This record gives sequence, C-alpha cells and structure tokens, in this order.
Amino acid sequence: MKKLLITLLFALTTLFSCQTEEGNEKLADAGQTVGKSAATIAKSVKSGIEQATKIKIDLSENLKTRGLSTGKITLGSKGGRHNVLNVYLIFDKKINKNVTMKVMDADGLELGRTKVLVKGEAGDAKFVDFVFDTRTNIDRDNKIVVE
Repeated sequence: MKKLLITLLFALTTLFSCQTEEGNEKLADAGQTVGKSAATIAKSVKSGIEQATKIKIDLSENLKTRGLSTGKITLGSKGGRHNVLNVYLIFDKKINKNVTMKVMDADGLELGRTKVLVKGEAGDAKFVDFVFDTRTNIDRDNKIVVE
C-alpha cells in the first residue's frame, strides 16, 4: 500500500512538472485513478469493520414460530456502559408476550438478563430497547439469546 502511494505520488509529480496539455490530461487521469483506489480501499475497510462488529442474537424457535424475526441491531449505552440493545423486531403474527434476553460471555457464563413486554400486530415492525443492569457491559463477541 505504501509503495503504491509513493509510486503514484512520484508519477503525479512527474506529470505535474510537464506543464503541457498532454501532461495535464495524464495528471487528471492519474488523479482520478488515485481517487477511485482510495475510495475502494475506504469502502472495503468500512465493510470489514461492520462485519467484525456486527451484533448477532439467537431467537428461540418458540419466538420464530410465533412470527417474530429481527432486523438491525445496535448497541447503546446507559450509565457509561454498553448495556442497551436496540433491536428492530418484525412481526409476522400478532404477539403480546414477555421476552427474556440473556447475554453470555465467551465461556458461556451469563452476565446479564432482562425482560421486556413485546407487543405487535401482524405486519408491524419497530425498535425495542432491551436495557440491562448498569453493571452489564455487552461486548460484540458475547452470545445473545432471546427466549
């Protein structure tokens, strides 16, 4: 990557020093190439970070059978800790049920639990906040189960 940038800068400097119309065209083309390459690298890095930090939760078979599924999941904070999960719930069927969410560490030890009343009509979708004790700190590699 460093060698590529140095080579491109050298080429740009050489072209810039030409001061001819042909040199200016080559300089513009090289600038566009550098810009496209930088944009592609930035998109790839962003995509890799998003995949590595994506939060996944496991819905119980019971909830899936009841027509519940998830969309976007984000991690929020309350009291200085990452202890709030904002879950976009999609309702294929009507539901009015207390739902329990558990967070486990890498060793399978439970470190947090919360219960939320989930209500929705068939065809609804909305964000639901699952707020844990302020001593719970959710990491992106924790296992999260919803029952």
